Amino acid sequence: MAQIEITIKNDQGKELTRLQSLNLELGSQSLNDLEKAVEELKRKMLPEITKELLSKTQAEFTESKKKRIV
Repeated sequence: MAQIEITIKNDQGKELTRLQSLNLELGSQSLNDLEKAVEELKRKMLPEITKELLSKTQAEFTESKKKRIV
């Protein structure tokens, strides 16, 4: 079994968010089992990663608009 942790950082290396870790069953570690594990990872984690990135981007955009108004 492998434990996957994803940390999202900005360009300066500052941690923006850390997503919940995910345990993946790698089976016999054959190429087929590894491909299945990667597909499972993508299916489970990509929606959460997308949500986090869009949320952070929207917050930054809103903040920059507020600064321009003031």
